[in-house]
Amino acid sequence: MKCWTKLNNTLLLFFAVLSVLCLAGGYYADGICIWLSFLTLLVWPILAGNLLLVAIQLFTKTKWKTIVPLLAILLHTDYLLAVYQPPYWNESAASEQEGTPLTVVTYNASHFYWDRKYTMNEAAAYIKKLQPDIVCFQEAPGDGYYHRDSIRYAFDYVLYKYISRRTDHLPTTIYSRYPIHSVKALYYKNSSNMSLIADVRINNQYIRVINNHFETTSVNAYRGIITAPGKSLKVRAKAVKDLVLKMKSNYQKRAEQADTIHAEIERSPYPVLVCGDFNDTPASYTYHRTREGLVDGFRDCGSGYQYTFRQLYKLWRIDYVFYSGSLKGRECYSPETSYSDHNMVVWKGIMSERKNRYLNP
Repeated sequence: MKCWTKLNNTLLLFFAVLSVLCLAGGYYADGICIWLSFLTLLVWPILAGNLLLVAIQLFTKTKWKTIVPLLAILLHTDYLLAVYQPPYWNESAASEQEGTPLTVVTYNASHFYWDRKYTMNEAAAYIKKLQPDIVCFQEAPGDGYYHRDSIRYAFDYVLYKYISRRTDHLPTTIYSRYPIHSVKALYYKNSSNMSLIADVRINNQYIRVINNHFETTSVNAYRGIITAPGKSLKVRAKAVKDLVLKMKSNYQKRAEQADTIHAEIERSPYPVLVCGDFNDTPASYTYHRTREGLVDGFRDCGSGYQYTFRQLYKLWRIDYVFYSGSLKGRECYSPETSYSDHNMVVWKGIMSERKNRYLNP
């Protein structure tokens, strides 16, 4: 009995500490704290462990100890609400307000080449049915996959567009039904990733659209070596070590990229709409830093469980739409499609009218 009590207390303490450190990893990324970022990827196992401990305590004489794992779970309420919104939880306020209707799509398209299939025409037709006003692509189709005329024909319903020009970075684009002005491209150092910042004039106002493709995790680059049959233990161990170091480096890059975008948001003279593939979960520093002061579209007007990365058991939401308070959400969802390894995120809402406040001089 004493051994069980000791084991139970140890497990309670272990998972409680993990929960605290995981939470800290989502808000601190300086120095040694960057290692805590790894725990943000383990948020589901940590939550599952605490939930199991809750159930175990109910069958012991010390039921009061359930408070420990319960509090550990409650620490991650923000994360849970960022991936699950109970049906009918969010009553849309947008329909009761006046403004310009707006539909936004953000999508990591994997160059519209997925599972050995060219998917651009199907995806373009699907997106067209959504009647989007703004479409933000990461890993957009490029010359290496499609002829320019084919791309132009597939998206013939787009009136305005900006396509990133440098070939040493993954192509990123902004398509718009409204005129695009003052585009700024941020090409991140020691990275193939980038962000696009564009001022879009919607009727008599401007909105600043920030389309992001933050640093990848690099898991896929090492997964083949680690899981391939016939590889020696030494080779696998080296691959795991290299992966851990690469992930640490990429966590630092994403944190710096998030800091850069946060500064751009702070400087914006217009309402902002921030979207894209962040390659990080809602438990991460990247998510919290970029979202700071903005509204998460899914939390505002989403429903049910949302994931956007179709691999790894569909556990991860890593693509987002955030926006300023002058935008009001009506609906935000991520439809299951097979055109990429990501699902697109679709946000529908309104842009509140503000008399001439955001007009350029």
